Amino acid sequence: MSVSAKQIQKINYFSNVPENFCSEIAKAVEQKQCSPGTILLKEGETGDTMLLIFKGQVEVSKNMMVKTSSGFTMSTKSIIRLETTDPAPSTSPISEPTVSIVKAPAFGIGEFSLVLDDAKRTSHVTAMTEIDYGILSLEDFSKIVDENPSIGGPVYFEVAKSAVNNLATATQDISNLTQAFFFALTR
Repeated sequence: MSVSAKQIQKINYFSNVPENFCSEIAKAVEQKQCSPGTILLKEGETGDTMLLIFKGQVEVSKNMMVKTSSGFTMSTKSIIRLETTDPAPSTSPISEPTVSIVKAPAFGIGEFSLVLDDAKRTSHVTAMTEIDYGILSLEDFSKIVDENPSIGGPVYFEVAKSAVNNLATATQDISNLTQAFFFALTR
Protein backbone atom coordinates (compact mmCIF):
# COMPACT_ATOMS: atom_id res chain seq x y z
CA MET A 1 0.00 0.00 0.00
CA SER A 2 1.41 3.37 -0.95
CA VAL A 3 0.77 6.84 0.45
CA SER A 4 -2.07 8.70 -1.30
CA ALA A 5 -2.57 12.36 -2.10
CA LYS A 6 -5.62 12.35 0.22
CA GLN A 7 -3.44 11.21 3.13
CA ILE A 8 -0.98 14.02 2.42
CA GLN A 9 -3.76 16.63 2.32
CA LYS A 10 -4.99 15.58 5.80
CA ILE A 11 -1.77 17.02 7.25
CA ASN A 12 -2.18 20.73 8.00
CA TYR A 13 1.10 21.74 6.32
CA PHE A 14 -0.18 20.34 3.02
CA SER A 15 -3.92 21.07 3.34
CA ASN A 16 -3.75 24.00 0.90
CA VAL A 17 -1.66 22.16 -1.69
CA PRO A 18 -3.69 20.98 -4.73
CA GLU A 19 -4.28 17.24 -4.93
CA ASN A 20 -2.14 16.77 -8.07
CA PHE A 21 0.87 18.25 -6.22
CA CYS A 22 0.06 16.17 -3.13
CA SER A 23 0.37 13.16 -5.44
CA GLU A 24 3.94 14.24 -6.22
CA ILE A 25 4.69 14.58 -2.52
CA ALA A 26 3.11 11.18 -1.84
CA LYS A 27 5.44 9.54 -4.37
CA ALA A 28 8.46 10.89 -2.45
CA VAL A 29 7.26 9.65 0.96
CA GLU A 30 8.85 6.49 2.33
CA GLN A 31 6.10 4.59 4.15
CA LYS A 32 6.93 2.92 7.49
CA GLN A 33 5.38 1.33 10.56
CA CYS A 34 6.65 1.06 14.11
CA SER A 35 5.72 -0.50 17.42
CA PRO A 36 4.66 1.27 20.61
CA GLY A 37 7.64 2.60 22.56
CA THR A 38 9.70 3.37 19.44
CA ILE A 39 11.55 6.67 19.69
CA LEU A 40 10.90 8.45 16.40
CA LEU A 41 12.83 11.69 17.07
CA LYS A 42 15.36 12.71 19.72
CA GLU A 43 15.66 16.25 21.05
CA GLY A 44 18.89 17.97 20.02
CA GLU A 45 19.68 15.74 17.06
CA THR A 46 19.87 17.24 13.60
CA GLY A 47 17.38 16.11 11.03
CA ASP A 48 16.57 16.53 7.38
CA THR A 49 13.29 14.63 7.38
CA MET A 50 9.72 15.33 8.38
CA LEU A 51 7.53 12.56 9.78
CA LEU A 52 3.98 12.32 8.47
CA ILE A 53 1.83 10.43 10.98
CA PHE A 54 -1.09 8.78 9.22
CA LYS A 55 -2.33 6.51 12.03
CA GLY A 56 -1.56 6.28 15.73
CA GLN A 57 -0.62 8.26 18.82
CA VAL A 58 2.72 9.81 19.75
CA GLU A 59 3.96 11.59 22.87
CA VAL A 60 6.07 14.72 22.60
CA SER A 61 8.50 15.31 25.48
CA LYS A 62 11.41 17.59 26.36
CA ASN A 63 14.51 17.36 28.49
CA MET A 64 14.33 19.55 31.58
CA MET A 65 16.69 20.21 34.44
CA VAL A 66 15.07 19.43 37.80
CA LYS A 67 16.30 19.89 41.35
CA THR A 68 16.48 16.82 43.53
CA SER A 69 17.73 16.29 47.08
CA SER A 70 21.13 15.35 45.67
CA GLY A 71 21.39 18.30 43.27
CA PHE A 72 20.22 18.88 39.73
CA THR A 73 19.47 16.16 37.21
CA MET A 74 18.08 15.95 33.68
CA SER A 75 14.56 14.61 33.39
CA THR A 76 12.25 14.08 30.43
CA LYS A 77 8.87 15.79 30.75
CA SER A 78 5.83 14.92 28.63
CA ILE A 79 4.41 17.97 26.87
CA ILE A 80 1.52 16.70 24.75
CA ARG A 81 0.18 13.69 22.92
CA LEU A 82 -0.93 13.81 19.30
CA GLU A 83 -3.39 11.27 17.91
CA THR A 84 -4.85 10.63 14.48
CA THR A 85 -8.61 10.50 13.96
CA ASP A 86 -8.78 9.42 10.31
CA PRO A 87 -8.09 6.62 11.00
CA ALA A 88 -7.93 6.31 14.78
CA PRO A 89 -5.09 4.27 16.32
CA SER A 90 -5.55 0.50 15.99
CA THR A 91 -4.08 -0.26 19.43
CA SER A 92 -4.38 1.24 22.90
CA PRO A 93 -1.54 3.46 24.15
CA ILE A 94 1.21 1.75 26.15
CA SER A 95 0.55 4.12 29.06
CA GLU A 96 -2.15 6.46 30.28
CA PRO A 97 -1.56 10.07 29.27
CA THR A 98 -0.52 12.64 31.87
CA VAL A 99 -0.90 15.47 29.36
CA SER A 100 -3.53 16.68 26.89
CA ILE A 101 -4.23 14.69 23.75
CA VAL A 102 -4.66 16.75 20.58
CA LYS A 103 -6.49 14.92 17.82
CA ALA A 104 -6.23 15.56 14.09
CA PRO A 105 -6.98 13.53 10.95
CA ALA A 106 -3.19 13.19 10.46
CA PHE A 107 -0.23 15.36 11.41
CA GLY A 108 3.36 16.20 10.62
CA ILE A 109 6.32 16.35 13.00
CA GLY A 110 9.73 17.82 12.26
CA GLU A 111 8.39 20.40 9.82
CA PHE A 112 11.39 22.71 10.30
CA SER A 113 13.43 20.06 8.49
CA LEU A 114 11.65 21.05 5.28
CA VAL A 115 12.98 24.60 5.47
CA LEU A 116 16.30 24.41 7.35
CA ASP A 117 19.50 22.53 6.58
CA ASP A 118 20.52 20.46 9.60
CA ALA A 119 17.46 21.50 11.62
CA LYS A 120 17.72 20.72 15.33
CA ARG A 121 14.99 18.51 16.76
CA THR A 122 13.23 20.49 19.49
CA SER A 123 11.70 17.53 21.32
CA HIS A 124 11.57 13.78 21.70
CA VAL A 125 8.74 11.97 19.91
CA THR A 126 7.80 8.47 21.04
CA ALA A 127 5.19 6.11 19.55
CA MET A 128 2.52 5.33 22.16
CA THR A 129 0.58 2.99 19.83
CA GLU A 130 1.40 1.23 16.61
CA ILE A 131 2.19 3.96 14.10
CA ASP A 132 1.73 4.14 10.34
CA TYR A 133 3.86 7.00 9.11
CA GLY A 134 5.85 8.36 6.23
CA ILE A 135 9.21 10.04 5.93
CA LEU A 136 9.62 13.07 3.67
CA SER A 137 13.20 14.24 3.19
CA LEU A 138 14.29 17.83 2.66
CA GLU A 139 16.11 16.72 -0.50
CA ASP A 140 12.99 15.13 -2.01
CA PHE A 141 10.72 17.99 -0.98
CA SER A 142 13.18 20.57 -2.38
CA LYS A 143 13.21 18.75 -5.73
CA ILE A 144 9.41 18.78 -5.85
CA VAL A 145 9.30 22.51 -5.02
CA ASP A 146 12.00 23.25 -7.62
CA GLU A 147 9.90 21.49 -10.27
CA ASN A 148 6.59 22.94 -8.98
CA PRO A 149 7.31 26.31 -7.29
CA SER A 150 3.64 26.92 -6.43
CA ILE A 151 3.82 24.12 -3.82
CA GLY A 152 6.40 25.96 -1.71
CA GLY A 153 4.31 29.00 -0.79
CA PRO A 154 1.41 27.23 0.96
CA VAL A 155 3.69 24.74 2.75
CA TYR A 156 6.24 27.32 3.86
CA PHE A 157 3.41 29.59 5.04
CA GLU A 158 2.02 26.80 7.25
CA VAL A 159 5.49 26.04 8.63
CA ALA A 160 6.01 29.76 9.34
CA LYS A 161 2.66 29.92 11.18
CA SER A 162 3.77 26.97 13.29
CA ALA A 163 7.09 28.67 14.08
CA VAL A 164 5.34 31.92 15.07
CA ASN A 165 2.88 30.06 17.31
CA ASN A 166 5.75 28.16 18.95
CA LEU A 167 7.63 31.42 19.50
CA ALA A 168 4.57 33.08 21.05
CA THR A 169 4.10 30.12 23.40
CA ALA A 170 7.79 30.12 24.34
CA THR A 171 7.70 33.87 25.00
CA GLN A 172 4.72 33.48 27.33
CA ASP A 173 6.39 30.53 29.08
CA ILE A 174 9.56 32.57 29.62
CA SER A 175 7.51 35.44 31.00
CA ASN A 176 5.66 33.12 33.40
CA LEU A 177 8.90 31.50 34.55
CA THR A 178 10.56 34.89 35.05
CA GLN A 179 7.62 36.08 37.17
CA ALA A 180 7.69 32.86 39.23
CA PHE A 181 11.46 33.20 39.71
CA PHE A 182 11.18 36.79 40.95
CA PHE A 183 8.27 35.83 43.20
CA ALA A 184 10.36 33.01 44.71
CA LEU A 185 13.29 35.40 45.29
CA THR A 186 11.12 37.89 47.16
CA ARG A 187 9.57 35.34 49.55
